[in-house]
Amino acid sequence: MAGPAGRKTHLNMRYLQLLLLFVGIAHVSAQDTFYRQELTNLLDVSRLPLYRSGEMYQLSSYDTTGGNDDGFSGKYSFVRKEGNDFVIADLKGPGVINRIWTPTPTTDTIKFYFDGERKPRIAVPFIDLFRGDRFPFMAPLCGNQIGGYYCYLPIPYEKSLKIVYSGTNLRFHQTQYRTLDKRDKVKSFTVAMVDDNRDLFDNIEKVWNKDRTPLQQYGPDLKKRDVNLVLKPGMTETLFSMTNGGRIAGIILNASGGLADAYRRIMLTAQWDEEKINALDLPLHDFFGFAFGKPSMKSILLGSDSRTMYSYIPMPFDASCRLTLRYDKESANDPDAIVVSGTIYYNDVKRDKDREGKLYVQSRRHYNIPDGVPHLIADVTGRGHYIGSIVIAKGLEAGHTMFWEGDDVAMIDGEMRLHGTGSEDYFNGGWYAVMDRWNQGMSLPIHGSLEYDLATSRTGGYRFYLTDKLNFKKSLRLTIEHQPEAERNVKTDYTSLGIFYADGPQFENTPIRLSQEGMDIGSRDILTPQAMVLRLYWLASADFDDPAMVFSMKTSDSWTAKIDFDAVPMAQMFLNNLDNGKYKLYVEYGYAGASGDFSIWQGSRQISEWISPKQSDGEQKLAYAGEVVISDEMKTITLRKRVAENAVVRIYSFQFERVVGEW
Repeated sequence: MAGPAGRKTHLNMRYLQLLLLFVGIAHVSAQDTFYRQELTNLLDVSRLPLYRSGEMYQLSSYDTTGGNDDGFSGKYSFVRKEGNDFVIADLKGPGVINRIWTPTPTTDTIKFYFDGERKPRIAVPFIDLFRGDRFPFMAPLCGNQIGGYYCYLPIPYEKSLKIVYSGTNLRFHQTQYRTLDKRDKVKSFTVAMVDDNRDLFDNIEKVWNKDRTPLQQYGPDLKKRDVNLVLKPGMTETLFSMTNGGRIAGIILNASGGLADAYRRIMLTAQWDEEKINALDLPLHDFFGFAFGKPSMKSILLGSDSRTMYSYIPMPFDASCRLTLRYDKESANDPDAIVVSGTIYYNDVKRDKDREGKLYVQSRRHYNIPDGVPHLIADVTGRGHYIGSIVIAKGLEAGHTMFWEGDDVAMIDGEMRLHGTGSEDYFNGGWYAVMDRWNQGMSLPIHGSLEYDLATSRTGGYRFYLTDKLNFKKSLRLTIEHQPEAERNVKTDYTSLGIFYADGPQFENTPIRLSQEGMDIGSRDILTPQAMVLRLYWLASADFDDPAMVFSMKTSDSWTAKIDFDAVPMAQMFLNNLDNGKYKLYVEYGYAGASGDFSIWQGSRQISEWISPKQSDGEQKLAYAGEVVISDEMKTITLRKRVAENAVVRIYSFQFERVVGEW
């Protein structure tokens, strides 16, 4: 444990680091009220219903011609050039930067010039904004995961702010800022602001790391009510109700009792103050962040896991509220009753009508969107602010996720205020289908990937707005494209939730649960070499020969090749992301330069006949292999060879066509 001298040395080193990071003089001042409020918004979710001043905008590298060059060349990545430098932003104050994102940070210098100053107050390597360990750009407000680098450290400016990048090429970026009024009394960013609010930074870290529950912000007056319901098919039960004004602060439901398995069979509705339109009217599991039948989202606001479903999104109301659940049994295998248990947290503090909105969720699903029509996430009118998006997408064209190239666009009060650079970019990610980038599900405090699987063409993401919530006076319309460029349509099945606060329910939903009969596009899940997760047998090898995988195995006297009488395993393919059910299996293969038969098995059951690739077959051939059943116990198939043969097998893909209605 360091003594006084040690602490003093540490303090001096810390300020030396600041002086190296920031060029210019940063004087110590009293706590800045505006800055403290901005930081409080990052940890106190009870403030989400509050209306706010100012207008939200975004500068980005999107291709203004409608193409897909959203940062690849850097052509659209700057406002102008000054010598060899790129000006990213040239803003007039007062205002505040709430979010900076890029998937392509570099070690080149980024500079922040405040209020017309000739020397930058901030001059650091671009990547230092996102490392998470470079004071004051510290985790968890700054970091990188799922391919994206993000910075949520508020950077206010009083008169002006110019951001300049000194490098050879500026690529993908987004800078989100809020314009303010002089009455907000904004002061330009200094080091002192960070040090003066060290207590808030510590609390943000606790909340974002889930070491502290958001419910603690409500204090000792928070009440709770236990939930214990039995849902029977076709019946509607009240989850919670009040006949006096107040607010719901938290909902915690146990995932046991069959609740977690009843995916999209339970409808959740919420009604405030006897309004004719429900504030929430959607499948329960979608609200709590399930994706493709499984728990996925685990944010600080909403989420689920194998044990609980939770919500900490405040739900204020004026005079009354009613939350209900309805169970719709869909098949004979569904249970006759589902037990719902948990706790609702609330208080009697009525909504402040002048300062707060009510919570609403616009739920939408669009199957096979027409050519050139983006998916509509939110379309609302009135006064309010937008605080979150949850999007689930499945491609209806096998073997790719090109629909995830589309840009998000936010029209606020009739003006395009924000235009993104790609679907995963909107969720603070980057580079879908690239290993260790946007290639799997991962939950972070306020954004994340719900899933990514190339074989099933599935992905999805979520993003919540805290300091950067999108306020609107008259209307907000948020869309996301499902195509890389305007002239090419990509068939896609979209589900989304648009979460916002407003003065009334001015929006329309579409059903999320659709009849299978309406899904008339026959699609296959395709397992290509890029998406294969496999286990090789002892003596086998696998080599990627684009676009195929070549498996090889020679005959051997080893005991490992003698325990099978007819067929020796070469490689086992994992099918973890395929839904349980019955499938017709097809194999796409080719001649590998040598003879050798192969067959496909599932466990100890032979699925296909022996297949003998021939040079005369051509480059690729698709053959029906047989039927497989995917279950929790069996999510693999195995490629086998004859015992006495050398085998070289070229596989381009395994294709799975769901047998509807059979399981």
